[in-house]
Amino acid sequence: MISNLNSKAIDILKSNNIQVVINDSDHIPNMEELINLLQEYNILIIGVKTKVPKEILKHIKSHKVIATLSIGLDHIDKEVRESDMIQVLNVKTANTASVAEHIFSLILGLNKRIYESNNLVLQQKGHKKNLHERPEDISNKKMGLIGAGNITKEVIKIAKVFNMQMCCYTRNPENHKDLLEYGVAFQSLDEILKNSDIINISLPLTEETKYLISKEKIEMMKKTATFINTSRVDIVDTKTLIEKADKYDTFYVGLDIDLDEHEELLSQYRNNVIITPHTAGVSKQAIDRMDLELVNSIINN
Repeated sequence: MISNLNSKAIDILKSNNIQVVINDSDHIPNMEELINLLQEYNILIIGVKTKVPKEILKHIKSHKVIATLSIGLDHIDKEVRESDMIQVLNVKTANTASVAEHIFSLILGLNKRIYESNNLVLQQKGHKKNLHERPEDISNKKMGLIGAGNITKEVIKIAKVFNMQMCCYTRNPENHKDLLEYGVAFQSLDEILKNSDIINISLPLTEETKYLISKEKIEMMKKTATFINTSRVDIVDTKTLIEKADKYDTFYVGLDIDLDEHEELLSQYRNNVIITPHTAGVSKQAIDRMDLELVNSIINN
């Protein structure tokens, strides 16, 4: 089990006669250690840094539960998720509000030139004439939503406050007709990329979504667009995205991602780029909600 589970969540498990053993270190188990844990315990609570490869399946002889403190499941191989021997549980709604708030903090930070303005003040150049461009309002702008899950629904609620025109791309619009009630129009991915002032992507990483936003797709976006990604880094060709930001100082990029191989690329300060290290869904309140949602899912399954 992970080391920092909420005390209320631990109490819920114990009150349901589940013996709890806490990992008292930040060590991430390798495959051999993971196999040993699954052989010893019936339920294993993990985080996104724990990779669960399909090779573990040949070592599992009885039913197990792997509960992950994340929405995404890309750190758990598909074969494991589909196995009859292992039940995989995740959190679905606990941090959606936190991520949606973070998305708008990036949008506002970029369009209102907050980060750039602060940097100018620190350089003792704190005058509005030194901004590379005037701040912009986001009210009444056209927002393109890629993905129609729980995070997108929270984003829509906030976007309505700004009277934004909203369109959405999803592979299965017939499953998301409730978005029509918010005035959201369903469009193709290309239409959204070409026409939107602000683009937000909220999708899980799958074989179908990996590099969905390719170099070709990035070239479709307006030179004045704002692009936000708080999902997995591999959904977007990040290198090409940053190259476009370097080419056009009116193209804005907000990323909340695991830096991985892009750490050097993203270490340079840019007026039109804001990056956070995948912190959108880990606010204090979100972590508590995630812990409680996950243990209740364990109890009820």
